[in-house]
Amino acid sequence: MSFTAFIEKHKGTILKLWLNSFWERFGEAAAFFKKEIDQFTNPFAYHIEESFRGLVEALGEEFSWDKIDPYLDKLAQIRAVQEVTPSTACLFFLDLKKILREHYGEKIIEDFGVRPFLELEDKINSFILRFIDFYQRYRERLYEIRLEEWKRANYLLLKRAGLIGEFESQNLFENKKH
Repeated sequence: MSFTAFIEKHKGTILKLWLNSFWERFGEAAAFFKKEIDQFTNPFAYHIEESFRGLVEALGEEFSWDKIDPYLDKLAQIRAVQEVTPSTACLFFLDLKKILREHYGEKIIEDFGVRPFLELEDKINSFILRFIDFYQRYRERLYEIRLEEWKRANYLLLKRAGLIGEFESQNLFENKKH
């Protein structure tokens, strides 16, 4: 059996274990997320499962950012709005590495040698680094949106109070980037 076939054979179990470890961090709400996985009734759980499934499938395939990026991007969008630190946001990748080590590490090393196992961990490390890039981009965008909203709210308050004239209001919404 090839290493690709090995991953293909076990990807269902890997996915199930990985999703369970992810949902465990949500406490009592995890029961809802695990039960309702529908694109319309629970888009959060749907996109998590879809992305995890895509990443697990990518573990056994030839490495391609074109296949992986949409899943990492979607996960970064979701995690960026959850107000967690970057280290907490990408913790689920370390859970994947732990699952692979504990459940399949010895078998992979015994059947295929150390190299495929290290390459598998390198793939996951690459996922983490790319995820952080996406995550940071979405966090910056979120802060820009909040700043613009704050400016609008304060402008309206000042205008109602009669503290802003027409001339100042014309320059307020110009977006000046450095």
